Amino acid sequence: MNILYLNTTYQCGGAEKVTSQLFHGMRNRGHQTWQIVSYDMKNSKLPKGVHVIYHSRLMRIFNRLITGNHGNRSLHIWYSRWYIRSFIKKHHIDVVHLHNPHDNFLGIRDIMDIATQCPVVWTLHDFWAMTGHCTYPHGCEDRWKEGCRTCDCLGNYPALRKDVAGQLFKEKQKAFREQKILFTVPSEWMKQQFEASHLQGLPCVRVYNSLDTKLWQPLDKQEVRRQYQIEFKGNIIGFIAADPGKKLKGMNYLLEALVQIPDPEHYLLLIAGQENEKLKELNTRFLVRHFGYLHTRKELNEFYAMVDLLVNPSVYETFGLTNIEAMACGTPVAAFPVCTMPEIVEESCGWLAKEVSAEAMAEVIREAFGNSTELGAKSRACREWVKKVFSEEKMMERFEEIYESML
Repeated sequence: MNILYLNTTYQCGGAEKVTSQLFHGMRNRGHQTWQIVSYDMKNSKLPKGVHVIYHSRLMRIFNRLITGNHGNRSLHIWYSRWYIRSFIKKHHIDVVHLHNPHDNFLGIRDIMDIATQCPVVWTLHDFWAMTGHCTYPHGCEDRWKEGCRTCDCLGNYPALRKDVAGQLFKEKQKAFREQKILFTVPSEWMKQQFEASHLQGLPCVRVYNSLDTKLWQPLDKQEVRRQYQIEFKGNIIGFIAADPGKKLKGMNYLLEALVQIPDPEHYLLLIAGQENEKLKELNTRFLVRHFGYLHTRKELNEFYAMVDLLVNPSVYETFGLTNIEAMACGTPVAAFPVCTMPEIVEESCGWLAKEVSAEAMAEVIREAFGNSTELGAKSRACREWVKKVFSEEKMMERFEEIYESML
């Protein structure tokens, strides 16, 4: 098969990892694969077959001009649509696998237009297809289920300057039903949200995100810590987020929880992601080491292996790829009981707080380090859980079946 993958950007978060994983995985299974992204701000050396539409500063300015200064309200982004349609025709594409189209990559009607030319599989990594404009409708009391007639959260990503959420919602209702699109979601919880949205009744398949457990491995903790010059003898906690400042990542809950933990000198917090000013407030009473943004799988694997417990205080996740990455490296997870967390963080390999609060997270952290035998047992069990449920082979086989069904 000739398969084309579409995603807003090449490197950033979980959706980008999954897109790249499928791009390479299907190629290894004998298929011809290509990937088109809107931009790659890191200007990295891209693998053969990956194409960037707005590849230079001049082209990104051009994108701003044709999208109303990135107003996030364009129904058509004509250059992106022309580029993709020409590519489909030139390379005789059999199936288009769409991931994230928002942030001024594709307009609503462009998706419908592409689906008239080629079968489309669309993996929903967020809520954009189901809402008036945003990817995570946090704070709107599930108004999106009724129709997003108006929006009180225009700042939610991707932000709107003017409230046209109701108009965009109607466009999505029409466009995504008019053409045959097969939707996939990465969790049962996300499938429940799909069935509660205007997309209910359309074909939707749950396919868990995955990873290659041959690449993500438990490492010798002491050896990796020596490599990074960490000589701390106490409890080591990890926190990772591409942008810790995003409210949904729950960093405020983590910071407040750490303040409530007695004997802070017995804890070290390792952080991966962008720098954040709020973290400096901890330095007076809590040991912190910031690794910045980690670019490679090797660096991430070593980060997870160094910590005794990964704390994920996120309050809104459609999957939570960092959870299974950590568990594949033999590191248990502590999280809030929200969204997909009870589905991903199984009892034998992590802890779920009783509620979303700093007090509840502090209690879980104390519990995790209060019983070294249980911590060790969960460290061993979590990798087996990932191998059983989230293996890359299962994901590849399922998507290959889906592509074939579309043909």
